[in-house]
Amino acid sequence: MSKNRGHGAGFDARKRNRNIGTNKAGHGQDNSLTIPSAWADERAFHEKLKDPVVLTRMISGNLITFLVEATNKGFTHACTPDDIERVLRLLPADHLQPIKMIVQRQPTRKECLVSPVWGRLLYWSAIKRYEGPTIHLEAQPINLQHQWGKSLSPDSTLELEELIEDGHKIKTDKRAHHISSPVSAIRHTQLYRTLPHEVGHYVHFLESVERPAGSDDDKRKRLNDLYFSKPVAEKESFAHRYAAAFKKRHIASGDLPFESLFDDQKLRNDNLDPNWFAKASSKP
Repeated sequence: MSKNRGHGAGFDARKRNRNIGTNKAGHGQDNSLTIPSAWADERAFHEKLKDPVVLTRMISGNLITFLVEATNKGFTHACTPDDIERVLRLLPADHLQPIKMIVQRQPTRKECLVSPVWGRLLYWSAIKRYEGPTIHLEAQPINLQHQWGKSLSPDSTLELEELIEDGHKIKTDKRAHHISSPVSAIRHTQLYRTLPHEVGHYVHFLESVERPAGSDDDKRKRLNDLYFSKPVAEKESFAHRYAAAFKKRHIASGDLPFESLFDDQKLRNDNLDPNWFAKASSKP
């Protein structure tokens, strides 16, 4: 999807509401801490990458730019770019076509505390000279430990069950659910659930706004406002169903899961440090 296709005078609904994230440790939790941002810089904190390595891949006829940040000590990218590409190739081409960037980002420790996520979708992002709808997958601590309170919503209860299915280890006491996440489980969650979940969010946007609006800017504005006024739970439900159907379909076909596509020499040829990535098992 071109930035200006059918946008008339230049209105782009996506730029008004760019970000949605898949939280790692509970949804919408209140926290008095904030992540600082320079007042003169309109970019979100997760758009400010530090010297990312840039790769381009042609996937199902769509040119996608990968921007990969180096990991800090104690963190790892659970998925390689080849892992991600292999999953993206399983998506319908028209669902993948709008996605222009995949970002593998190193969060700060404060961001991990304040806004922990497996990944997020930006409906429109501008990073360096690249722009367009973007999916982020965040680097994670190698020995990730976190906890949820005992009182969970139905959605969080379902998420906990799926984390167990992904291979995360759960111990429950009188006060909390204590979650230990080996890197194989993180890879399973990010690659087979988070990645298609974020694509699902954009498919929902396409079906709700872009496709019915066509080249009519006024209609696009109205539909955009309606879409972003939908309850978060409704948008999350659509993306969850999309990801669950994707995973079920491709497990049945034998496409998923697959062994980590960790090729030391290929990573180096792409100017990537193999130490940034985990050699994770395909089994959760």
